[in-house]
Amino acid sequence: MAMPDHPSRRLAALLLAAAGSAAVATPEPVQAAACPPTESAPLVSMSTLPGYIYYDTSRSSGELDRLQGRTGSADRRHGWHPIGLTLTELQFHIMQIRVNTLARADNTHCAVIAAVDASLGYDKITVYVDHRYQPGSCQHQSVLDHEHAHVAVFRDTLAVYAPKVEQRLTEAAQRLKPVTARTAEQAAAKLQKALQREMEPTFNEMNRRLDTDNARLDGKDNYLREQSRCSKW
Repeated sequence: MAMPDHPSRRLAALLLAAAGSAAVATPEPVQAAACPPTESAPLVSMSTLPGYIYYDTSRSSGELDRLQGRTGSADRRHGWHPIGLTLTELQFHIMQIRVNTLARADNTHCAVIAAVDASLGYDKITVYVDHRYQPGSCQHQSVLDHEHAHVAVFRDTLAVYAPKVEQRLTEAAQRLKPVTARTAEQAAAKLQKALQREMEPTFNEMNRRLDTDNARLDGKDNYLREQSRCSKW
């Protein structure tokens, strides 16, 4: 919601994170120079995190303005000030990657991906409402309804993209070629980083979708229509 003195805005940030560990299985050194053949496709599992909603009704418009300003909001630059705000981070974690490695005669290790365990979604979605508008008031409900529409965008987009992300993660894991490094752990880390790079375009696409769908909610006409529900702001 918005009016020249106080709009409501949704903001999101993309966060790619490689967390957890890389497990390795290393056989005894052999004389063969070739990397181990891939006997089966990597096993990929991915969980989705819808994010729990945290409500904060303690902030002033000025405090929300500062929170919004950290992201360079277009509304703020155009002279709007927030009375409501929804903040979250889209997160992708590779929590564990398991690799099969081969210790080679030249004291290097070759590794291929055996399994990947990942998660996608939001740890927390924070909904802010200006503290001037008490629960039960027309203004509070109007702002809350608008922010809940943004929450729905986040969760609906996650539902649409989660199968695509899992499919592309599976394809990327299958497509990555074996890597070599001085140690098995270094080889596993190389594969983990390569997998992150492979996935970045997918998250850029998802974030563009979030920006587009949320922008539809933040148009001036929509703000004014929602504000007309209450007689005083």
